[in-house]
Amino acid sequence: MKNVKLLVLIGLLSSSVTAQSSYQEPKLPKVSGNVNLTVWSWVPNLDKTVKEFEKIYPNIKVKVENLGGGPATYTKLQTALKAGSGAPDVVQIEYGYLPSFIDTGGLADLTKYGANEARNLFVPWTWGQVSPDGKSVYAIPQDTGPFAMVYRKDIFDKYKIAVPKTWNEYAKAAEQLSKASGGKVKMGNFYSTFSPWFIALAWQDGGQFFKRSGDGWVQTLDNSSAKKVLNYWNGLIKKGYVSTVPAFSADYWNAAGAGQIATNFEAAWGPGGYASSMKTKSAGQWRVASLPQWKAGASASGNWGGSSMAVTTQSKNPQAAAAFALWLNSSRTAVETNFKGGGLFPAAKAGLKLPALSDKTSPPIKFFGGQDINAVYAKASEGVNVNFQWAPWFPAVDANFNKQIDAMLKGKLTPDQALAAWQKESLDAARKDGYTVR
Repeated sequence: MKNVKLLVLIGLLSSSVTAQSSYQEPKLPKVSGNVNLTVWSWVPNLDKTVKEFEKIYPNIKVKVENLGGGPATYTKLQTALKAGSGAPDVVQIEYGYLPSFIDTGGLADLTKYGANEARNLFVPWTWGQVSPDGKSVYAIPQDTGPFAMVYRKDIFDKYKIAVPKTWNEYAKAAEQLSKASGGKVKMGNFYSTFSPWFIALAWQDGGQFFKRSGDGWVQTLDNSSAKKVLNYWNGLIKKGYVSTVPAFSADYWNAAGAGQIATNFEAAWGPGGYASSMKTKSAGQWRVASLPQWKAGASASGNWGGSSMAVTTQSKNPQAAAAFALWLNSSRTAVETNFKGGGLFPAAKAGLKLPALSDKTSPPIKFFGGQDINAVYAKASEGVNVNFQWAPWFPAVDANFNKQIDAMLKGKLTPDQALAAWQKESLDAARKDGYTVR
């Protein structure tokens, strides 16, 4: 296929117009001939969004297959990529899992289709996720999960607790709440079965868990930030200030709705889950604040989740596939529709300024008392370290996290020992799979 640079950006329309009218759009190329694209995604209502794309490109038909996401989707994709057939043109992949697919050689380098010229459309840290070496581009950023603190305003008011701005203040507030409530209300909850939640907290402190080094890798799961964060939380757990209820479980939603948990740390996609899971329980009582900081006055954050759209090397129409991936994640129509219909918090910088994110009639904002919660998350997105990297064997790292943290919670390992075991066993697994890593 003729190697044509497809993606040329247009500038801002005018500095004097509103954010709505100055939305920075990609200028999309012409795609000749009739094209059929297949897309694997788990975004709700994506089939409706693509109809807008088909209006722009009547010669391109897009078939969306919602595989539900998760391990089954990734296993199917890996199988297809290794087999050399059966993969879609475009596929949704979470940032943490992207390197494992890059290493298969099954994802197209989108630089040949002009993707690098789109980098300024996206929140800076997301570009490092899709372009690990700063040269090749293996996907277009889709959504993000910058971290913030959700909290019960009614509980804070009742016990006269100020919103903590530092982790030191958070620990003091936890002690104050425990004493005032007789231990009935926990200050927070430690998600012991989701390593990305823990990693996001260490990410805030500058923690780096993986790094490419020449032709190999360096893995540091037991880095100094990880030790600081895990020891901090283990201290709160041992004092009984925070609970360890599994995330997304009925037990968690019941406890949070009943006022037994006062805060938690959630990604930008989290508030939607609070509104849909707790419904009328504690509705209107929740608020969102920035993450407490290790250094007073700082504004650092981490990220949990988020995904990208990659083009596979099996695509017979990579130009059209690349154009679709860019349109889907940077055009105002798609970004707004994906936010409203699929709950995707934009990776596109212009998307963070959309009026739709401040719509007080939306269920999450209503549940959070009408607060412009997404303004907090948009600010958090600006504070995410841009240099953070994942490794191809991250799925094994994620699985092993649960084992070590379970041992820590049962008192069998100290936090440092749990991290050391996590490092060793994950390192062994990576080497066993053929990775050059130290």
